[in-house]
Amino acid sequence: MNALRSFSRIALVGLAFAGQAAFAHGPVFDCYLEQSDQVKCEAGFTDGSSAAGRRIVVQDSSNKVLLEGTVGEDGTFSFKPPAGKYSVLFMGGDNHQATLQSVDITQ
Repeated sequence: MNALRSFSRIALVGLAFAGQAAFAHGPVFDCYLEQSDQVKCEAGFTDGSSAAGRRIVVQDSSNKVLLEGTVGEDGTFSFKPPAGKYSVLFMGGDNHQATLQSVDITQ
């Protein structure tokens, strides 16, 4: 009987932690070609919270920073795409980071 109670308690504790994980937020990040000479990125979090003020970094293939800025109040960041291959990093804070490669940025 004690084993059954112990198992029930462990199961309840496990469910409590699983429920908390469901409410955690993660980054939502996407970039696309808005025009042939303009990339637009949209950033936020899965719980609907704003990413305004969070850093965006554009790097070349050797990780050299080409440009950086912040997500605007509207949840977007736009830039002229650099020549060659590059990546766009969304620095969401609290280990919430997302990276897109230039080959994945399409219309």
